[in-house]
Amino acid sequence: MKLEYDIIIVGAGLVGLTTALACAHSGASVALLDRREMEPGQDSRVSALSTTSLNLFKNLGVEIEDGLQPIKDMLVTEGVPDSPWRLHFESGRSSLGAIIENPPLKAALIERVYETESIQIFAPADIQNFENNAASAIVDMGEAKLEARLLIAADGRESGLRKKSGITVQRFDYDAASLVTTISHELPHDGLAWQRIIKGGAIAVLPLTGNRSQIVWSGPRQSVEAAASIPETDFIALLFEKMDGYLGNMHCIAERQSYPLRLQVADRLSKGRIALAGDAAHIIHPLAGQGLNLGLRDAAALAEGVKVSRQTGQDIGVASLLEYEMWRDVDIRSLGALTHGIHRISGAGLAPIGHARRFGLAMINRSSMVKSQLKTRAAGVAKDLPELLR
Repeated sequence: MKLEYDIIIVGAGLVGLTTALACAHSGASVALLDRREMEPGQDSRVSALSTTSLNLFKNLGVEIEDGLQPIKDMLVTEGVPDSPWRLHFESGRSSLGAIIENPPLKAALIERVYETESIQIFAPADIQNFENNAASAIVDMGEAKLEARLLIAADGRESGLRKKSGITVQRFDYDAASLVTTISHELPHDGLAWQRIIKGGAIAVLPLTGNRSQIVWSGPRQSVEAAASIPETDFIALLFEKMDGYLGNMHCIAERQSYPLRLQVADRLSKGRIALAGDAAHIIHPLAGQGLNLGLRDAAALAEGVKVSRQTGQDIGVASLLEYEMWRDVDIRSLGALTHGIHRISGAGLAPIGHARRFGLAMINRSSMVKSQLKTRAAGVAKDLPELLR
């Protein structure tokens, strides 16, 4: 049995789900495949959504407002929150975005996907093979073959479609990891997202709804893995010390999990009728909290290409990828380089680099122009944004 669609998307994570909705919004029929059941899962991480990402979800009708914690202030310091070595962003008239936990975000996306008639779900799906031909892309699931003009790989950092299609990556493994957990705390966070540079890395405290925050502790792999394995009372005491008691008494309300860190960027974003999106295309250091936002911009850019191709009567598996490759490559590589540099500077223990880092924070904090440019970059604002991001 052969089923035909405009687009096949493999991978129903946050980026894959969003890409399916965005392409359907552009008028395409979509087949969405995943090797697991379609469910929110147990991911304990959170996502920092930029202004353009929030616009995207609003334009797609994804209802997440109840789970959002607006970021009212953003602070990077070397020392306590009132340290003179600080970089401070206030929301003011322009939004700094919001934080949301991944399971409710994914649940809202799944609900919206099921409501969209032009999306057909195959999950769990057993992909046995695929073809990337001149006229179409074909995915073989054994009992059925799916055919489309465009095949989008959103199947994660170890993307099988990327590997089988012969797209190579540039990869740099940091000898570092991130510890992630969620805490409840005595004192209110007041919407402050705080990142403190510590020896060998950084601790990010991301505000959630209520008196809760997510902790993202990035540093040398051995140190982070040790902190993940010690008794909880010892971990809380260590965290209290690292945060100088900023939020008062604390308790872990989620399991501590650690993730190895890497920088990985595909050498190209498309090949034939295959396009890469999300982690299949790029993985950056989590320090700036921009990984998901990059993937969501992939989704919006692909949908924009599909819309224009349909309006002009062109082949969506060819014409839509030309602009996608060009626009996304610059964004991905520049942000990857920026987060790599931040990691190198924040993790450096040499005294001269430490002094330069502290001086740099103070100088940038005094420059309204530089701070404004950084806020614009973090918001995802750029020239000629895809319509769904506006």
